Amino acid sequence: MDPSKDDSPKQSAAILPPSLSLSRARDNYEKARSVSHELQKAFNDLSRKVEPKIDPDEERHEPDAKSGLELALLGVELALKKKEEFQLERQVIIEERDANLIRPHIAAKRLRDSDHRYLSAGDDLWRQKLKKARFDDPGVVRLLDPRGGSISACLLALYKKCDGLEKTKKRPSSFRSDALTYYAGKSSDFNEEFGNVWCHVTGGWWTADQVKAAHIVPFFLDSDDISEMLFGSRAPSIRQAGNAILLSAKVEQWFDTYHLLIVPVDAKEDPIVRWQVDVISSDIRNSPVWPGVVGGDLDKKELTFLNNKRPVSRFMYFHFIMALIRIKDVKRQGWQDIWARYYQQQPFPTPGNYLRRSMLLALATHFGTADMGVVESWIADHGFDSPLMLTDDESTEAARRVHLAVDKAIACAERGRKDGSDDEEEDSEDSGSDEGDNENDKEG
Repeated sequence: MDPSKDDSPKQSAAILPPSLSLSRARDNYEKARSVSHELQKAFNDLSRKVEPKIDPDEERHEPDAKSGLELALLGVELALKKKEEFQLERQVIIEERDANLIRPHIAAKRLRDSDHRYLSAGDDLWRQKLKKARFDDPGVVRLLDPRGGSISACLLALYKKCDGLEKTKKRPSSFRSDALTYYAGKSSDFNEEFGNVWCHVTGGWWTADQVKAAHIVPFFLDSDDISEMLFGSRAPSIRQAGNAILLSAKVEQWFDTYHLLIVPVDAKEDPIVRWQVDVISSDIRNSPVWPGVVGGDLDKKELTFLNNKRPVSRFMYFHFIMALIRIKDVKRQGWQDIWARYYQQQPFPTPGNYLRRSMLLALATHFGTADMGVVESWIADHGFDSPLMLTDDESTEAARRVHLAVDKAIACAERGRKDGSDDEEEDSEDSGSDEGDNENDKEG
């Protein structure tokens, strides 16, 4: 993407009129689409020669290295151009939305569809790069040989899982009851009226069906492999109760769709004990939470915990980072102000070993450029390196998988569902693990 169009909180010195900006976005999109179309035709023609169709009972022949590499290189070029095309398509949708040519909810649907195509193009790019590596220099193909290092096995397992070769696990069936036990969130724990459940944000008791054990990191990332890539080998499991927060249904939906954040009250507190709400979307400020209280009233409200248990800080940091990335990617109204504010006033203790440096960079730039000053401050202050290093391609692919998981979680939240599976209907008496205690779990 052209660096001159950097999505920075800083205002550009020359802002194009809306009509001219939209016209230019459409022209750029059409040019990219035309180039992709021609590349697709060339790729299909070469593919028929190098990898001809065969009958079901025939053996597939191995293409010679020269022609196989040529096809893979063309496939990489095509996938990159497709990604550029869909990125430009996103810009057209945003320009049309901002010009009031399409309604916000229609724009949101079209953006999701375009994002899906962009992520699919990333899948094509990944596969073509694997083919290129086989033909180019098979002696250094680490992603295909689990013996080449544990990260290779991680990426291969992740690829199989997300490619539909393995079923995605659902959230643990005991997750809700574990979270209630971990946080002492049942009224029966305090000899109060039986059957009520505590909400950390509203600071009050609700009927059991009105409170959710909200995930912080999506359960679609439920894999030791992806967790290690993001959080390091010493981080608690995202299947444990430290990856939960108890929220009333409406607040949970806003949390899952990144309309509000939960951040530390004191940026110097370590370990973090006090958390507060930060409303980052004007869309919910006038929406009712309960009679007489609207979303805006939750801004800067401190969470109320009933014991000394807290969510895992690096999981909360992941949600914070993904929220900032999300509002930038969809150009939500006021996103520049949010980025600028958090650049000046970082809410999490510094330093903090929350996410792997390479993953922070890959996540922040996956859908295009970002304010690199802000991103570099995240990496410097809150990222870590470890002996388990990722190549650029591995980081990009892992980031794509994370974005896929986040998009799926958001879609489920918008449909009123929870991670593709229902919460437990009854509160079990199973004891939750304390593995998710609030520690920064600093990488050794």
